[in-house]
Amino acid sequence: MRTLKIVVAVLLVVAGLAGCSLFGHGEPTKEEQLQKVLDDNAQFTVFLRDDATEAQRKDVEAALRALPGVTEVSFENHDDAYRRMTELFSADPTFVAGVEPEALPESFKVKATDVAAIRKIRDEGTVSKLPGVLKPVFTCLDVEECKRMYSPRPSGSPA
Repeated sequence: MRTLKIVVAVLLVVAGLAGCSLFGHGEPTKEEQLQKVLDDNAQFTVFLRDDATEAQRKDVEAALRALPGVTEVSFENHDDAYRRMTELFSADPTFVAGVEPEALPESFKVKATDVAAIRKIRDEGTVSKLPGVLKPVFTCLDVEECKRMYSPRPSGSPA
C-alpha cells in the first residue's frame, strides 16, 4: 500500500511539474510570440525599375509566383502606391502634395508561408537579378535581426 501511495505522489508531482511549464509546455516567451508574428506576416516587396516593360513585369510576376513557399503575389501600380502613401501620410498632406503618382515605383508584394521561405529567397539573391527589378526589400526575418535593424545605434561621444 505504501508503494502505491509513493507512485501516486510521484505521478502527481510529475503532472504538476508538467503544468508548471518545467517541461517546456507553458506560455510562449515574448521572443517566441514575436517570431510567430513574423511568420504569420511573412512578406517582402519587389520594386520595379521605371523603365521596366510590360513583358518584364509579367515575367517578374511569374518568377515570383514560382518561388517555393510563395502564397500570394499582388501588384501595386503608381496610382495604388500614391493612394497608399496618402493614407500613410494623411497627417501631413503638404508632404504628399509635392509627390506625383508617377514618382512612386510600381511593385509586387509577395507573401510566403513563413520567414524560412523568405530567408531562402533573400539568401539566394535571384529576385534582384530579374530583368526589370529595381530592388527587393526584405524586412527582418527573426527577432535578433529585428533588434539589429531597428535598435538605436550608439552615437559618438559628446564633444
